[in-house]
Amino acid sequence: MADRARGKPVRRPQPSLLVPPTTIVTTTERTFVIRVQNGVAEWVNVSRGARVGDLIEVFGALQDGDTIVRRGTDEIREGTKVNAQPAKPS
Repeated sequence: MADRARGKPVRRPQPSLLVPPTTIVTTTERTFVIRVQNGVAEWVNVSRGARVGDLIEVFGALQDGDTIVRRGTDEIREGTKVNAQPAKPS
């Protein structure tokens, strides 16, 4: 399941986006979200910022409108083909 990084841009010295916490993957080596570009998984390093309601602010090379995996896991390897489907409204 994938989501558009529904831009709730926050005014900061560096750009940030608000994403659901389930999209953020943390391993012993890095923290990232999985962006889907042209049907392929791409790990994008992020840093966590503030919690805003049910969302978490992240800083990284993401753009408003990027498709990200709703339930991120390091089992979705970088370069894996992904069939992204829009998330169902909650």
